[in-house]
Amino acid sequence: MKHFIQSALAAFALMGSISAHAGTQALGFEIGVSSSDQVRSSLVKQTKVLDAGANKFTGGAMLKTDGSSYEIEGLNEVLYIFDDQKKLAGMILGMDKGRFDSVFQAISGKYKVSSQQRPFVGNQFARFKTQDAVIEMDAPHLGFVMEVRYIRNDLMQKFNSQTAVEAEAKKKREAAKF
Repeated sequence: MKHFIQSALAAFALMGSISAHAGTQALGFEIGVSSSDQVRSSLVKQTKVLDAGANKFTGGAMLKTDGSSYEIEGLNEVLYIFDDQKKLAGMILGMDKGRFDSVFQAISGKYKVSSQQRPFVGNQFARFKTQDAVIEMDAPHLGFVMEVRYIRNDLMQKFNSQTAVEAEAKKKREAAKF
């Protein structure tokens, strides 16, 4: 009996660790796991897939699709970003910003909200943290489109550090002109 209880506890612990380490998923793909070949072969069965060049932060390829085949109201386009190992590093969904509340509810049902700014009038923003990624919703007040970004943690760090370096270099170039 003692052996059975230990085995059952070990099985429950294993199941818990598997679900606790499940990656961030969207549109049927897992950030950091799905390969560019898997994503492309799945998408070409449903929609037109365009090569969108290389990402300057990851060095990997990007694929772009329109939103018509996903069966999500208000989804206009999706950009898939891969790293140099051909793994999905991020996704950027372009959506009608009128869907902010319903998309926020859907994502907050799966992931923990880490920050949000949701005024009645003005820019709306929400950030969710997962173990392996950051999810951001960004709906500018004067625009009609919001972005829902699923970005792997290492890509977010590269983006933030490179953007800071570029901003500092721009500041120095401008200061040198005075």
